[in-house]
Amino acid sequence: MRLSIAMLFCLASFVTVSSARADTSRLFDGVWESCESSSGTQICEYYVLRQKEGRICGLWHHGAPSRGFDGRLIAEVEGLSGRVKYMCGTPGSQIRTECPPQPIPFNAAEWTKTDRPLLICDRRLYELDGRNRSCADIGKSPGLPKLSSFSQPELSQEDRDWMVACLIDPTYPPPALRR
Repeated sequence: MRLSIAMLFCLASFVTVSSARADTSRLFDGVWESCESSSGTQICEYYVLRQKEGRICGLWHHGAPSRGFDGRLIAEVEGLSGRVKYMCGTPGSQIRTECPPQPIPFNAAEWTKTDRPLLICDRRLYELDGRNRSCADIGKSPGLPKLSSFSQPELSQEDRDWMVACLIDPTYPPPALRR
């Protein structure tokens, strides 16, 4: 009897560990969004992320629909967190380079090289600045919840094509540029 219970416990542990591993294989995959109203204008921040193995490719937006900052990112998965390595988009405080009109093939000069943590803490997404590195560093930031559907305008064909290429092309960006 004890042997049967011990075997069941071991089997249950194995199934739990296997399920946990399966869940983290696409941990970042999805739509993460938060909106609030300010002076009658809806201000939104969102990320549309796709993950394949150790690569995350995504689109981001900060601001009002008519006046905001948009762009793309390439990140690498590090355990249960990610590191944004390249960004492009509307030039502003963090981005110096607009996204290239033809993003394939990858040209590092057309991207801003960065090293920013991308974390999921309490089922919310956080992109931290370079100084902050863990869920303990998020402070009072509300983060972005993962949504089951996207409330923003449909992604352009160009954005969808870029995300597919980013995920399936092992040379995007070239390995020598990744570190």
